[in-house]
Amino acid sequence: MAVASTFAKRSRAGRGVRERSGAAQAAQIQLTGVTKRFATPSGSLFTAVRDVDMTIEPGKFCAVVGPSGCGKSTTLTMVSGLDRPSVGTVSVGGKPVDGITAGTSFMFQSDALLPWKTVLDNVALGPVFRGVPKKEAQAQAREWVRRVHLVGFENHHPHQLSGGMRKRVSLAAALINEPSILLMDEPFGALDVQTKAMMSNELLALWEQTRPTVIFVTHDLEEAIALADQVVVMTVGPGTVKDIYDIDLPRPRGAVQEIRFDPRFLELHHHIWESLREEVERAYARTAKPASANGGQS
Repeated sequence: MAVASTFAKRSRAGRGVRERSGAAQAAQIQLTGVTKRFATPSGSLFTAVRDVDMTIEPGKFCAVVGPSGCGKSTTLTMVSGLDRPSVGTVSVGGKPVDGITAGTSFMFQSDALLPWKTVLDNVALGPVFRGVPKKEAQAQAREWVRRVHLVGFENHHPHQLSGGMRKRVSLAAALINEPSILLMDEPFGALDVQTKAMMSNELLALWEQTRPTVIFVTHDLEEAIALADQVVVMTVGPGTVKDIYDIDLPRPRGAVQEIRFDPRFLELHHHIWESLREEVERAYARTAKPASANGGQS
């Protein structure tokens, strides 16, 4: 599946399109002293993240940036409940995460839409898995297909769509359940610059309607600043939180292509890049050392 939108287990009494009052149903996310270790094939332990402390208030959009291998995706899996910390506590809505986190949608890096299902059926999967009757689920899916501007493509299959269109399907499937938490792991990383900008605008417009709490992992600092209320910079692995920056650009943001020329945007970019660049350079130095030792031979 493109999105783990079936995390929300709700009763039949809660079916249908629910009314939401902005961030009222969004949940706070808190990581306290979180360390995650994995066993390697050799039997040793690999530390992915160490002593992570982070709080994201309800309804806020948080972007996480850092060099490759710093544990950004690992952090998402622990918030979702797909994995557990080795040390420390992950809490959602004031309660420790001890299983799959209810009310969570997860949008992954890759297009993992079910290839044998149509656009409409892919979008309707979440409601169907929650017990919503198929006819009602498809009616909800049609509304979300309309919201992501794919009317006329309801009966197409994923292989018949462009990369940007598949991302729109994934986004609709993530948001159809109106989650309290939306986790996004480099969702637009594989798109070209123009399509990425369009998807960013679309994401902001849809997020403004329901305001779930968002953690958005990206390598693109400009994307992070354009979308987020706060940007978290993580260190080179084992990752920990280095800096947290509040993004005081007004909302609604407008087109991300234009906000990047705002003087305050440029100022924020300069400050955050100074912090991030140090970690990127440290990560590059680590990868360069083995090559130097081998005379540049792979």
